[in-house]
Amino acid sequence: MVYTFRQYWFDFGPGRSIIKTTFINFSMCCSHYGDGGGKPVPISVVVAVHSKMGGEVYRHALESRSREITVLACAQTAEELVKKVAEHRPDVTVISSHLRGDAEGGLKALRELLASGMTTCPIMLVDCSSPQLVTDAFSAGAKGIVCKDEPLNVLRKCIQRVHAGQIWATSQELKWVLKSLTARQPVHVLNVLGIPLLTERQEQIIQLVAEGLPTGEIASKLAVSPHTVKNHLFRIYEKLGVSNRSELILYALSSRQSKDSQ
Repeated sequence: MVYTFRQYWFDFGPGRSIIKTTFINFSMCCSHYGDGGGKPVPISVVVAVHSKMGGEVYRHALESRSREITVLACAQTAEELVKKVAEHRPDVTVISSHLRGDAEGGLKALRELLASGMTTCPIMLVDCSSPQLVTDAFSAGAKGIVCKDEPLNVLRKCIQRVHAGQIWATSQELKWVLKSLTARQPVHVLNVLGIPLLTERQEQIIQLVAEGLPTGEIASKLAVSPHTVKNHLFRIYEKLGVSNRSELILYALSSRQSKDSQ
């Protein structure tokens, strides 16, 4: 099997925090190109909003100004969206928080997509960003959040960044996620047999990472060396399939939300 090194950027928009990381990735290395490796393939998108007209407006706006994006289908309900995603397997799914007849339809759709194991990258469209909505959206598997008051170009850029493997959120939204994590009980990650994947020490480190502590302070709190903390983080990343602290924080948030809902 051939692997490739990719550069990933966590871009939080104009004037926002940017985190860069490098890690090995195979599955996405040819995603933008056809079989011949020549002409780029547009990013495929499914859009879910509360009305058919709204869906067509988004389709026209996204496709008319960029050849890099193609809208495969539109949906108006959570159930319809799941079927469309299963049928078309889009790279990215744009979901309004309010779907037809259901003010929380977007969150329900996100949770159903997460539970189904579909590999699409969801983006949540919100009327107004709030701590509860942001936390719930990322807990349910969203890779980005865009306010409907933003220019359309922001959504287009979000689609491109999320498809490239990045997380899209404002600095304030990330702070809300961190605050939610520190207010919850420590995460316990189990495999399909119910056996813990992480040691007690590794779970402690995740909690301290969620509190925003750097490696040196984590080492001081646990009375170990910074090198030991780095080794633990490497093993945690390997076990959970993440590559940096931002992904670890969102993974922990998602895991805790899943446990709370059981």
